[in-house]
This record gives sequence, C-alpha cells and structure tokens, in this order.
Amino acid sequence: MIRVPPTVRLWAKQLKRLPMNLLLRDVVRWAPQPDPGPGYTVVIACMESLAPVVAANLRLCARQAGPDLREVILVFDCPPDRVPAVVAAAAREVAPAVRVRLLGYDRRQYRAARRIHWGWVYAWLSWSLGIAAANTRAVLIHDMDALPVAPGLFDRLYAGWAAEGAEFCGIRRYAGNGVTPDMGLVTTFELTLDAGYVRRTFRPFDLFNKLRVVDGRVVDFDTMLYAQWRSPRRVVRPIDEDQLVHPSQLICQYTDLTAGRTDFRGRGHMLPVLAYYMHLGGDPGPITAAGPGLADPGRRAVPMFGREVGVDGVPPGTWAWMEKQIRRVEHACFGATRPEVGDYLRGFVDRAGSHRTVGRETGPAAVPDR
Repeated sequence: MIRVPPTVRLWAKQLKRLPMNLLLRDVVRWAPQPDPGPGYTVVIACMESLAPVVAANLRLCARQAGPDLREVILVFDCPPDRVPAVVAAAAREVAPAVRVRLLGYDRRQYRAARRIHWGWVYAWLSWSLGIAAANTRAVLIHDMDALPVAPGLFDRLYAGWAAEGAEFCGIRRYAGNGVTPDMGLVTTFELTLDAGYVRRTFRPFDLFNKLRVVDGRVVDFDTMLYAQWRSPRRVVRPIDEDQLVHPSQLICQYTDLTAGRTDFRGRGHMLPVLAYYMHLGGDPGPITAAGPGLADPGRRAVPMFGREVGVDGVPPGTWAWMEKQIRRVEHACFGATRPEVGDYLRGFVDRAGSHRTVGRETGPAAVPDR
C-alpha cells in the first residue's frame, strides 16, 4: 500500500478549495481599531430564514445587559434592507437597555455566500463584519443557536477575558479535524477575543478555514482556529452546563438540510430543537408540523422546515438531551414548561425511553419535570 505524503494530501485538499478561497479572500476588509472603547460587544451571525430564532436569542441577550455590555451587533446573511421585521421589532423592544445594531451583506458578499451556501462561510463572513464594526476591544462571539439562560453569563465571560489578558478566551478546548487538545485552541462559541489585536494582526480571510501540515499530519483549521494557532495566548475558562443551551452543529445541520445535501435519514441531528427555537421566537409552525409525527413511534421521518426530515437515526440519549434543554429554556423564560411545548415534547419522552433525565437527575444541572 502506497503511503501518500501529508504534503501531497494537503495540496489535493487545497486545490479542491481553491475556487472557494479565490471567491472569498477579499470579500470583506477591516482596518485597525483607531481608539477601542471599554466594555464588550456581542456579535451574532444571523440567518434571514431563522429570524424568529434571532428574536428569541436577542430577548435572552437583553437579560444579560450589565454595565460593561456596550452593544449587540446582529449580522444577517442578506442585504440590510431585508433584515426581517420581527428582528427589528425585537431590537426596539429591548432598547434602551441594550443597544442593537443591524447589519447585512453587500451585493458581492451576498452573491458569494449564496453561491457556496456553506454554514462555515456564512459564520465567518458575518463574524468578520461584526468584528470590523465593533468599537470595543473585547468582542464576544455568540452563536445564534446558543441561548444564555443564566443571569450575568456575558459579564462573567468578559471579566474572565479581562483577567486572563489573552487574545482568545473560550469556554472549551477544540479537538477534531487534526486539531489536538495539546495545541491549546478553543471553540468559537462564546469566544471572547481581542478585536484590537485581531484587526491589527490579521486580514479577515486569515480567520477563514485553513488547511496546513502540523507535525506530519494535515490539519483542517476551523473558523478562527488558524488565527489562534498563530497567536501567543489562548485560554479556556469553562462554564457550567446550566448556563447555556447550545445544541451541537444545529445551524450547520439546518444549512445542509435546506441546501439539499441530506435529509438526515439514518443520521443523528438536533433539528427538533430548532423547531422549538422558532416557536420561542413567535413562529409555532415548525412544532405544529413536526409534533404529531414525533409522537408517533412508528414514524421514521417528520415534516420540518418544508422537508421530510429523518428522525430514525437520532439516538435515545439525544432525545433525552433535547428534552432537557428545551425545558431548561422554558423554565428560564416562563418558570415552567408551557402546555403547547409539553405537547410537543411527548414524542421526545417516548423516543428517549429509559435514557430520559428530566425529573430524574439531581444536582445544579438537573431539570425538573414541570
């Protein structure tokens, strides 16, 4: 068996991505921060098609408003004049406690992102535009599908970054795609970064996914990881499970579904949580469509987001985790699970079976059955 040298494998992978990289390399620019202010800015990469999710997240972010939160920047994957009205209304609702700025893509950025239609492109482009617009040195990258349910979480993340003095301060180590824990890189969600350093040291394209050979292996650096790798300091300050509800890869799964790359038959995913997020933001359509099918143990696929989505590959433990996190949000927002959400969760309970944890666990991360 012929062993292909890592450099050859690297060149092959880089060649495959070359058209995408040429399209994106100068689609966004920034300048060094002239005089960054104190406090921190929250940047969220937003999707026009998931506007109710953005509205729900923004309302929860408003509960985080403390003396150091200067601004929330919402960057949409569409032109500015198409920012959904439901989000503009939510921004007015949380003012003046929270200052909200709504941004979108210019024509070239929009065409490039739509042509590739890859979740990582949207995230990188939106985060880059948010970092470019930030007026504070500290920028907190907050995921659209991550709901802060613990009061004061954002202020604690900012205080941790300030205490560490690192260019990148995350809540979890990143591992995968050739990146190993000993490399000391951190995940992007709830990442607090030094925007002054980033804009002075890197171009926006340096934050995009990069392929490199490290210690004889090909490493696929996810968004912002290559910039971290080239930076002197990145630290982790973990948070507890009960502070943040964040389903793994949820937006990427939604993008893959809507792009027609998969229908998730026979595969695990967390898209039923996204249907709940839409309801939380004022659109009950997705849970109304999916709920009856989920409650039928014989159904292998259910209607969701205009498609038939397979649920036969979702493990029982994942159904248990999803129920727990949905009830956690309900308790944080309303004190208990609302009746229509309880009805939606009946299928989760049945599919979780003996793996169900709601009402059974003890400790600070436990969620009661109510």
